Amino acid sequence: MSVTRKKSLSIIYNGVEAWKDLSPYIEQFSYTDAVDESDKITLSVIDRDLKWAGAWIPQKGDVIMPAIILENWNYENEKMTFNCGSFVVDDFSFSAPPLTGSINGVSAPVNTNFKESGNSRTWEAATIQVIAAELAGKYDLEIVYDADEIPVAKTEQNEQTDSEFLKALCEKYGLGLKVYANRLVIWDYRQYYSKPAIMTLTPSMVSNWGYRSTMQGTYTGAKVSYTDPGTKKSVSVVIGSEERLYKTTQKADCEADARRIGEGAILKANRKETTMQIQLPPKLSLVATENVEISGFGKMDGKYFIQKVSHQIKKNGYNMQVSLSRIPESGIQTNTEQNAETAKNERHGETYIIKKGDTLWNLAQQYYGDPTKCTAIYEANKEEIERAAKKNGKSGSNGGYWIFPGQSIKIP
Repeated sequence: MSVTRKKSLSIIYNGVEAWKDLSPYIEQFSYTDAVDESDKITLSVIDRDLKWAGAWIPQKGDVIMPAIILENWNYENEKMTFNCGSFVVDDFSFSAPPLTGSINGVSAPVNTNFKESGNSRTWEAATIQVIAAELAGKYDLEIVYDADEIPVAKTEQNEQTDSEFLKALCEKYGLGLKVYANRLVIWDYRQYYSKPAIMTLTPSMVSNWGYRSTMQGTYTGAKVSYTDPGTKKSVSVVIGSEERLYKTTQKADCEADARRIGEGAILKANRKETTMQIQLPPKLSLVATENVEISGFGKMDGKYFIQKVSHQIKKNGYNMQVSLSRIPESGIQTNTEQNAETAKNERHGETYIIKKGDTLWNLAQQYYGDPTKCTAIYEANKEEIERAAKKNGKSGSNGGYWIFPGQSIKIP
């Protein structure tokens, strides 16, 4: 005796479980989980009772928390619940007769200023994690930062929403960002590409598929410029090879910063180089930012990164569309490798004369490619720095904050 598979939804609407009342009117539920855009949901309704035109009419800012529930899907008495997250209603439309419509929600903080209000601010001597944590705090979002610490000497937010500014900053350095379930999540594509595949997909598992490979808009290398703090001259750094070179107008703070920016540009552009679209029955473990192995498709086989997963649930069916980008078997040289090679050629142990405008933070960037190592410079010169601070009328240097032109220090 076969067991009947069951699918249903749980929908909490403004804090109230509403699926029992809503289900007779929902023709289709769609949920999109993506890395390059906000997660989205759509409720497609048909309503001959005209409730959605009256007491049920949505309001922008309503909060919807949907979950997908599958029973007996793989074996008897199995029950799986997949929470889609929290969504704010940002658009809805209706037409009649009969009354049909769609209610659209986007994954975002309840405080819509994150995506709607422009702000201006200059950030100095910070890191991406520090900036993200401060912005997340404005909207009561939990911060999940899954990347290396990346120093930012100076960056400006110019009449941009906090969402636009932070996304652009992350993309600049090859990081991904999304808001999910009241969390602000930031990850490093390089690290996520190296994770193991969570599943192997074969032709027998899919309903249909499409494959595309292109060179258009993809690059083998990037050229980024920065101003040498010693000579004040512009220096160009090439990351990767020059066959198809991306030339960015973004200015870097130092060589290490230039390499990060170049890698970020290549990573973003090349996600569309080799892609697959796969439709298959629901597998709830497939989510954006995970990796899968494609096997049995001939030359198309390989390790792929999940860019987007679209769920469509109707009264008579449920399918998933998965968008994949192939992970190159041999990528560009990593920051860690390049910085190690650069460090071999840097001149340490030399004497440096402080100039006007210098800070230990900037000197650590110049010599190490990592401004957080300013403490190493301070500790190696602590007595001299403190002596100069008192000579110039300060009670102390405040951990190396106060340094003065003409002062001689050693770079350890």
